[in-house]
Amino acid sequence: MNASAGRNVIALEWLQFGLGRLVAAAAREGLTVHLLTCDRAEYVHELSVVDSPHLVVHDVNTHDVDEVVAAVRAIGDVAGLLSTTDTWGHVALAVREHLGLAGPDPAGVRLVRDKTRLRRCLYEHGLSRSDGLPLADGDDATTLAARTGLPLIVKDSSGTGSEHVWLARTREELAAVLDEARHCPLRGRLTAEPYFSGPLYSIETLTWEGRTRVLGVSSRILSPPPFFREEALAFPVALPPAMAKAAEQWIEQVLKAVGHTEGFAHTEFILTDDGFETVEVNPRLGGGLLGEEISQSLGVDLYAAFIDLVLRRRPALMDERPAPLHGAAHVRLYAPRPGVFLECEGADRLIGHPGAPVLRPALPAGATVRTVAHQDGCVAVLFATGATSELALQNALSAAGDVRVRMEGDGRG
Repeated sequence: MNASAGRNVIALEWLQFGLGRLVAAAAREGLTVHLLTCDRAEYVHELSVVDSPHLVVHDVNTHDVDEVVAAVRAIGDVAGLLSTTDTWGHVALAVREHLGLAGPDPAGVRLVRDKTRLRRCLYEHGLSRSDGLPLADGDDATTLAARTGLPLIVKDSSGTGSEHVWLARTREELAAVLDEARHCPLRGRLTAEPYFSGPLYSIETLTWEGRTRVLGVSSRILSPPPFFREEALAFPVALPPAMAKAAEQWIEQVLKAVGHTEGFAHTEFILTDDGFETVEVNPRLGGGLLGEEISQSLGVDLYAAFIDLVLRRRPALMDERPAPLHGAAHVRLYAPRPGVFLECEGADRLIGHPGAPVLRPALPAGATVRTVAHQDGCVAVLFATGATSELALQNALSAAGDVRVRMEGDGRG
């Protein structure tokens, strides 16, 4: 397949938001985006607002490599394939290999999608105090606690969306965690690592030919332990100059160590008293409305970089150094319990609220919410701006308080 002359761009699934911006960037280059998806409901907002001949949606079993390859071949005239999700990272690698399409270094993608190998790699390069520890079938709470110490995190080595992540502070908690975890359907295997105490941030980057450009740092609010559900995010965090410089040097070392040579990366880290500790490296743009936040805050066309990447040219964003215009934030709204989601009430109350808040659905009305322990329970996302990221976050949190998530069976009193 001759990728260089193609006029079609394949999006192998996408983040829930940002598809419209991608289509607009593609249209400016005369390209058409073909979204391959196994569930159109994931894009309830984007598909309701995007009306462009430059977007074609295909219903495909995107977990099946052969079916995806056949769909891409049927489309033909392909410039390249984009993938922004952890879930389909390995499928994207296999499809590119089958079709001879360029993309990120497969070895680097496979490394960061295995959290045990990632932790070990960082430890061996002196970039973490902790080694990765895969759990053996015979490991019990006493054996594991003796090997790693407490508290510790047990997680799915290939997990995503805060699913299958457990904190254990005592041997009793660890025994309960191991019993639950060994009955869960995992994407990878169970792995353990120390629990690093401190606030969670993520550093957003773009890399081309091994050179990395830091776009900024985002802050994160999580639900209280033992769950690690993402509640809110704000961008850009104004780090002190010395810390910002140290973060730039640190993330360049991290990305080189794991073999990330091109594309966006979203690296979550804990800011500890002893420095930065990586939680995970995701070879993609951050989720939620982070792409919108970066675009608006910096006044850049972030999604044009995706088109540059797929056309195999240096992204213009690599050479832009805009000062932040303002801050932006989003709050995830969760169902109060599992059940059938009906609607979000209160959008009319957002009119005139500081920060120009906007509510965007993440699930269609009538969808079944199966869990509220992680991001799958998110039914909508509320976006707001402010003069700084802190003010934007306060605006978003305040506005979210005016919105009520209604479920089937709720009283109307």
